[in-house]
Amino acid sequence: MSEVKDVGLTKIALSVLNVRYIPVVTPIKLWHYDMLLKNSPHVELMQIFATSGFDWTKIKTSRYYKERAHRFAIGIEKWTMPKIRSHIKDRYKIFKSMKKGVNNRLLAADPIRVLKTPFWTTRFGLMEDWMSGYEIWNGAGRCAAAYALGLTQLPIMLVKDKYPGTGNKGKFESKLRNVKGVWDAGQSDTCEG
Repeated sequence: MSEVKDVGLTKIALSVLNVRYIPVVTPIKLWHYDMLLKNSPHVELMQIFATSGFDWTKIKTSRYYKERAHRFAIGIEKWTMPKIRSHIKDRYKIFKSMKKGVNNRLLAADPIRVLKTPFWTTRFGLMEDWMSGYEIWNGAGRCAAAYALGLTQLPIMLVKDKYPGTGNKGKFESKLRNVKGVWDAGQSDTCEG
């Protein structure tokens, strides 16, 4: 969590949340140029879990699966097919846990963290039409599960970028080292994924 600083606990409407955008890594076309949680591949995956359980045939056709496969295709070595399957199984565990009920004590101990302004905007000055409003820093799976289960709000920790305007690559430096185009000057989304 060294990239962000906690500001305070609050409740937030799920309808205003955006999933974090990462240039080149996020195939914005696959996202339909819309980072809102409610329209995300994350919610689509959770809706499959809600209606069909862990149905691998349906999951493999989901935008979530395609988004993770895209990460491997562009050079993020950790996203192998076995890792994608394991990751999606972990998403299913999150869904089942949230289905049992939102545990406010657990959320207080490990809160969902949300930026008021998207990270790539505050840190690097990147502005795109689909980047605005509250952005989930961590906890997108829990937010997506809650949305798919019909919840309208969750307790969150509001956070802010510790190093706005610095261009400090932080945790993304090692994660995105092999992804061509992410750190190019004036980078705009060129991924057609």
